[in-house]
Amino acid sequence: MFGYVTIYHKGLEKPELDRYQAYYCGLCRTLGQKYGLSGQLTLSYDLAFIAILHSALYEPETQFSAGRCAPHPIKARPRAANEFLDYAADMTIALAYYNFLDNWQDDHSRASLRQAKKLEGYLPAIREHWPRQTAAITAQLEALNALEKAGSHDLDALCRAFGDLLGAVFACREDIWSPTLQAMGRGLGGFIYLMDAYDDLPKDARKGQFNALQELHDTLPPTELEDRCHELLTQQMGLCAQQFELLPILKETPEGKLLYNTIYSGVWSKYAPIRKHREGKQK
Repeated sequence: MFGYVTIYHKGLEKPELDRYQAYYCGLCRTLGQKYGLSGQLTLSYDLAFIAILHSALYEPETQFSAGRCAPHPIKARPRAANEFLDYAADMTIALAYYNFLDNWQDDHSRASLRQAKKLEGYLPAIREHWPRQTAAITAQLEALNALEKAGSHDLDALCRAFGDLLGAVFACREDIWSPTLQAMGRGLGGFIYLMDAYDDLPKDARKGQFNALQELHDTLPPTELEDRCHELLTQQMGLCAQQFELLPILKETPEGKLLYNTIYSGVWSKYAPIRKHREGKQK
């Protein structure tokens, strides 16, 4: 379900791209240090975005360096290290673990079960360190699974369940910014959930699996369906952007440029080619 929150490369200059690489590689390195290769394999753009957001908001002491790694042994890559990359690594493992379990339960994927088993030993420490976040993840996934198993097409309820999950992860601290971060994560979580459903519509139809947008697909003509999906996605990102604008993050900082780029352009990078492909098939 993750992987949709990325940057729009053409909208950034090399310094910003290097800064993004530093956070992304920094998260990968942190995952490796804390959770080994199994942890590194769970790396996602979405949690790198959260690390950048927290770093821009709270301005922690961040160490920037460069180094080589197994996937990139020739040219040194920029790296960042700070407390919020540690937090993002912990949340990455928690979310990946429950996602693997969900894949096992839905598709009986033995590969997902094996991956979940590899991460299972790390969960007790993460739950102890981040009880509020992990409790929200499990509770909201249970709520989401119940809605999906019941065949619900209540898009508000479905988006709210996954949105509340991501909102809890966004609010890394209980402070003055917590409500705004929660609301921002709620909007982005709704977007991710709908984007995943939009992306998976043909596959889910072939397999006879639940899809939140299936009812719209069955009742609307193709052109109206595409317009309605775009409208729903825009609504969720609008909620996210509205809350983001309340945060004291300077647009001209490297992190600020990355965040604005992601929220207003990057998240649509995967949507645009999917829609273009489908509309091409309809002609």
